[in-house]
Amino acid sequence: MIITWALGACVLDAGIIVSLISPDAALSNIVSDWQTILLLVWILIPSTGLGFFLGMFTCWPLVRVFCSRYNGAPLKVGDQVLILIGPDKGKTSEVWEITVGQGGWELARLNLGEERSQKFRDIFEEYSLLKIKTKIGPS
Repeated sequence: MIITWALGACVLDAGIIVSLISPDAALSNIVSDWQTILLLVWILIPSTGLGFFLGMFTCWPLVRVFCSRYNGAPLKVGDQVLILIGPDKGKTSEVWEITVGQGGWELARLNLGEERSQKFRDIFEEYSLLKIKTKIGPS
């Protein structure tokens, strides 16, 4: 999500800066006055926050797929994975079920105990898991 936020923020901030530049006012003239710089920073702070929404609605579907593939997706039952985010960060577990979420994306259910399974607290997005490669054959 940080990647998409940064992309969205860069696009919005660049759009604001480009809209301020005109043939009469070069960027070097704008940033030569400290009050103008302060006003520009004051404008760029909320636009950076709004960049989160722009990035999530435009870039997130592509970034999500890329990050999932980079981490070893698609996962299958029996795969060993490392949890990358959340309170279980750093734990390893085994995928015991692959299910489809409301967005149509595959979700992995991990073997984290019966209690967590009953409360459905064992469900993770594929991009938040790192597939652990195991060696096959003699070492």
